[in-house]
Amino acid sequence: MEQIISLDQMLDNISRLPVDEQLMLAEIIKKRIVEQRRKEIAYNVRESLEEYKSGKAKTGSIDDLIKELEDD
Repeated sequence: MEQIISLDQMLDNISRLPVDEQLMLAEIIKKRIVEQRRKEIAYNVRESLEEYKSGKAKTGSIDDLIKELEDD
C-alpha cells in the first residue's frame, strides 16, 4: 500500500539532506516542471490546430476579440 506524506513532512525530510542533494533535487524538480509545461503547450497547440482545421476557431482583430468579450 502506498504511503502518502504531507507536504510539511516532505519539506522536513528534504531539509535533512545535505545542501548539494537539496540543490540537485531542486534542479530535478525544475526540469520536470519545464518538461510538463512543454507537454501542456504542445497539447494546446495540437488542440488549437485541430479546431482551426475543422473551422471551429474564430478569426478577427484584437478589437473584435475585445468586443466579443465585452458582449459576454
